[in-house]
Amino acid sequence: MNKLISLLLSLVLMLGLAGCGAEQLDQSSVQQDQQTQQSVSSAAVQEKAESQEAASESAQSAETEDEFDVSDGDGATQDFSKYKEEKKDKYLTDPVPEGQQKPVEPGEVEIDRSSQKTCYLNISCATILDNMDDLAEGKEVLVPADGIILPRTEVVFYEGESVFDVLQRETQNRQIHMEHVFTPMYNSAYIEGIGNIYEFDCGSGSGWEYCVNGWFPNYGVSRYAVQQGDEVQLLYTCDLGRDLGAA
Repeated sequence: MNKLISLLLSLVLMLGLAGCGAEQLDQSSVQQDQQTQQSVSSAAVQEKAESQEAASESAQSAETEDEFDVSDGDGATQDFSKYKEEKKDKYLTDPVPEGQQKPVEPGEVEIDRSSQKTCYLNISCATILDNMDDLAEGKEVLVPADGIILPRTEVVFYEGESVFDVLQRETQNRQIHMEHVFTPMYNSAYIEGIGNIYEFDCGSGSGWEYCVNGWFPNYGVSRYAVQQGDEVQLLYTCDLGRDLGAA
């Protein structure tokens, strides 16, 4: 009888201990579940924050590219955002000095052929005379004795026309050779040669520059709108403009 009672007490004690173990296991499982949920939640929050930050940076980058990307003429674009800090415009033009005429864009200015005006045009390659040793072989015969291809001449233009418009018309009318190429990057024509004298014909720093009223504009001939009475000069340099006082 005593053995039976002892056996029953032992069984009750074992059942009690098993219940406590199960309860502790349940509590441990709950804690692990809570920790897992918290980890997943933290990771999701961090991932969302990183995604928002990346989206913001992408939007800012796209905005900058839209503002400063310019076609190179072949359908591609070039990123000029680095010039924003330098305050250049999208055609790489430095700020125009105070008091000087700002550029206009070809095609955006209407030419008024009912408004006829006059300016003065002069074309000279006189700097070559001091650098004949550097002149390309066979070009000597093209250089006038005084270096003047077209002396200062009063010419007619129409309101809204550019230096290039005037130069092109007057060289054609006077049968003076003039060759140019349009450069989308600078949104302007570039004068390659006049009178069959081209850039680099008289050294690595040689080529044509233009001057209006004693100022050498820092943008192309297609972007300078001629004004009544302007003194327009096309001048050949043998030294990157230094021999003209342009640099």
